Amino acid sequence: MDEPESPEQPLHPTEEEHGPGPSFWPALLAVGVAMSLIGVITKVVVVVIGLVILLVALGGWLRDARRDYRSLS
Repeated sequence: MDEPESPEQPLHPTEEEHGPGPSFWPALLAVGVAMSLIGVITKVVVVVIGLVILLVALGGWLRDARRDYRSLS
């Protein structure tokens, strides 16, 4: 008979899992997307404002993600 396998041990038991911190960037990104889509059926100005918000939120979110990633090292 085969012996029961032992549960796998983590490769680095001293490391703890890391999750992203709270952020308002995803909500702001959603507002930008929504404004852009609403602008498609209303006015071009709303599309432009929505795209600006979208780009600012995406840049801020990526900047925060990079900072979190660098802090892990």
